[in-house]
Amino acid sequence: MAADRMWEATVDTLTDAVYIFGPDKRLKKINRTGETLEQAARSFLAGRRCCDMLWGLEDTACMVDRAISSGTEVEVELASGNKAQRPLLVRVIPQNKGRQEEAATGCIVIVRDISELRQAEEEGSKNRAFLASLADLAPDEIYTLDTERRFTWMNQRAEVDSGLTRSVLLGQDFSMIVAAESKDEANAAVQCTLGGEEKQFELRTICTDGRVRCMDAHTSPLWRDGSITGVMVFMSDITEKKLAQARAARSDKLRALGELAAGVAHNLNNSLTVIQGRAQLLLMRNSADQGNKKSLEVITQAVGDCSQTLRRLLDFSRRESTRHAMPVDLSELISSSVEIAQPKWQAESAFVEAPEPVFTKGDSAELREVVLNLIFNAVDAMTQGGTIVAGTRSEGNTARFWIADSGGGMTADVMARIFEPFYTTKGDRGTGLGLSASHGIIENHGGDINVTSEAGKGTRFEVILPLHEATSRVVPTPLTQTNDAKSARVLVVEDEEKVRVLLNEAFRAEGHDVIEAATGAEALKQLDNREFDLMVCDLGLPELSGLHVARWVKEFRPELPVIIATGFSEMIADEDYKRARIDEVIRKPYALADVLQRAHVLLAAHSASRETVTM
Repeated sequence: MAADRMWEATVDTLTDAVYIFGPDKRLKKINRTGETLEQAARSFLAGRRCCDMLWGLEDTACMVDRAISSGTEVEVELASGNKAQRPLLVRVIPQNKGRQEEAATGCIVIVRDISELRQAEEEGSKNRAFLASLADLAPDEIYTLDTERRFTWMNQRAEVDSGLTRSVLLGQDFSMIVAAESKDEANAAVQCTLGGEEKQFELRTICTDGRVRCMDAHTSPLWRDGSITGVMVFMSDITEKKLAQARAARSDKLRALGELAAGVAHNLNNSLTVIQGRAQLLLMRNSADQGNKKSLEVITQAVGDCSQTLRRLLDFSRRESTRHAMPVDLSELISSSVEIAQPKWQAESAFVEAPEPVFTKGDSAELREVVLNLIFNAVDAMTQGGTIVAGTRSEGNTARFWIADSGGGMTADVMARIFEPFYTTKGDRGTGLGLSASHGIIENHGGDINVTSEAGKGTRFEVILPLHEATSRVVPTPLTQTNDAKSARVLVVEDEEKVRVLLNEAFRAEGHDVIEAATGAEALKQLDNREFDLMVCDLGLPELSGLHVARWVKEFRPELPVIIATGFSEMIADEDYKRARIDEVIRKPYALADVLQRAHVLLAAHSASRETVTM
């Protein structure tokens, strides 16, 4: 009896409900937790059948019957729809008097209230779903690796950006998505993280479509029970950031080289102007014999070629908006350029995609130079033949055209230097100025050039320009040339003595009176003291620039025509020329015949306007 009381006292302390049934399947004993669960006293419950208990199930076989008849344990989890209105875990244990007996003589039923457990599990499930949604919505790609560097999980951002699904990636080695040049660094970083050290590094990854991306990666160890069980990898795409940094560095380098080239070109232009002018003066005088005349023509042609080289050298240093900007249809530009370049690519194949006109605003001649440079480079890249694809499109507020080839492509090292002046992979066949000049032209138009290439897989240049809504074009009325200009008084303002003397002789040879000025201040003094019919003024004067002199003239002598001579006409903004109301701009080195022809036109117009006022 004492043992029974001790057993009952022990069972009463249990947090689970305990029921004891006899062979007749009627309740013999129940502990206090069972009373609480049944909400009834022991005396009331004693002798009741098992199916009368609250955990009994209707329309199903009795669990006690099943356990006693089979002689094996039965365990069932009941949802909250039972009589107790809460989830329960019911375990029925049949009891035998002796091990030799097959039929059970009774059973013990243990019932556990698992409502708190299920509630905790539900909360945990909600938290896990919330954290999973946060991870999926994160801007970074997130991966987890096991200790063998195999993928065990990835967020939705990683699937979308990489193009790899979980079914493909999970279980694969981390190096599967890493480009060859980054494998060593990436594996070393993961190994350090498995040793407990966080790492941050940059690597290049490969997407399913073959794109290679620059990624900023951060690795952190995963801990469980004091041990590292894996690595969490966070990666953000910094490809555009890298491209922007490369473009900025390239622009800075080109700007510095452009400033150097501009200084050199200024001095060379003055010298070339003198050489070309003297040769033309001799030709104009018709005093040279046939042999000397041929030599003078060769000198003039050589100076012209040298002038073109200088202009190309200056192209990549252009920073201001292009002058004489007009609407340009890129589809027409591509089509006409392909036709112009046909002798170059006719052994290859080219396909032009330009179904819809796409307009930008700029200088069509300069943009055509860019297109032709890209086409010629594409042909040169396909030494064994291939296909050139050209096309246009608009995207957002940008107008774009591209030239792609199926040639040998470029390595990363070559691609990093292609816009550097004088850098070429063509040996003696290349000057290294084509792409650098193209880059300068596109920057001058407020655009950019994106390049994608891979060794053995071809190259694609895409030029991005500001989109322009097409409007009706204004066709300028050409000036009418005249040879009826009378003798005039001309003011020549030029700091370079040889150029100044050259212009003096050329105008005097045409019957004009010439007054010289070496500085802007001297020019203003001459303008104060005398009347002139024309002023030819250099832009880069000491003390006072040619633009300042021109503004003074238009303020106090508005009827006086002004010609500005410069080697840097493209470096001056349109508004500066408009503010100064300059009549003509000529580029050094210039042809004397061109200067005289423009001067005669302006003098004729000036003379006609004065006659009209007099009448």
